[in-house]
Amino acid sequence: MRRIGPLSLALGVVLGIAVAASAQTAIPIEELRARLASAEALAEAGEADPTRARMSELRDTLGFPVTVRIGGWAASVQDPTIQRLDGADPADFRQAGVRIDALRGALERAADARPLDPDDVETALEEAYQGAIQVEPGLVERIRRAVIEFIQGFLSRVFAFRGAGTLVAWAAIVGLGLLAVWLLRRLRLVPETSMEVVGSSTRNQRVDWIARAEEAFRTGDLHGAIHAFYRGLLTSLSGRGLLMDVPGLTAGECRSTVRVIRPDLFEAVADATGTFERVAYGGASPGSDEVDTMRRAIALARSA
Repeated sequence: MRRIGPLSLALGVVLGIAVAASAQTAIPIEELRARLASAEALAEAGEADPTRARMSELRDTLGFPVTVRIGGWAASVQDPTIQRLDGADPADFRQAGVRIDALRGALERAADARPLDPDDVETALEEAYQGAIQVEPGLVERIRRAVIEFIQGFLSRVFAFRGAGTLVAWAAIVGLGLLAVWLLRRLRLVPETSMEVVGSSTRNQRVDWIARAEEAFRTGDLHGAIHAFYRGLLTSLSGRGLLMDVPGLTAGECRSTVRVIRPDLFEAVADATGTFERVAYGGASPGSDEVDTMRRAIALARSA
């Protein structure tokens, strides 16, 4: 079962297993390897010169969904994330390369694995996707993301002067503030006197993710260090007002927000979030270079 888990988690890929060794539409594993190699070359070229046409060519090269023969089984492979990438930005090709690399590793592990039992695979997939990345967000998730994007867009206008839009945003803030003060006084929700609450200063202590990451690094837990550094990066960006560190915020949303609000930080943040995705979702083994990438992004975010 440990071999099945990485296959299902590698890219958030959906695998349908059938007793279909005789499936006429299935391709051999060698052909899928060749497609992945060609798609990876297109991803590297697209990162240097991104175009929508090249991203379309990359998808056509992969030909997902595709059925591949693995031993005596046939597996249906597709990647909804690559299908949604636009291709107008280098980060899209960088993300496509990460997913292609992880898929190649998962493919090789599947080729070396023992014959799979359909019931075991179904159970493993159900367990793997519990709490994992939501491939197709539901209505509530779409509404939540729309609200977050609206708030982030509003904050970007407040903290970066953009002409009339910034003036309107500040006027709205001042107006809401005056309305809140008037309501509080009108409803008498603010007492005439105030008192200090003794002994309550330690209740809302924040987690020092950077210190936790450095401690994990010192003990040799590089995976734990990368995860903690990623949380520290989100906290640092949130502390500078560049994004809202809310539960469920994805690495892609982090990159897109920073690209709009602080383009000068985008490259460092993209490298750091890409490193996190390769380790957390791609099964990559981190080293000191990956740790340095996370540290560099956090240092820039803190000095922003």
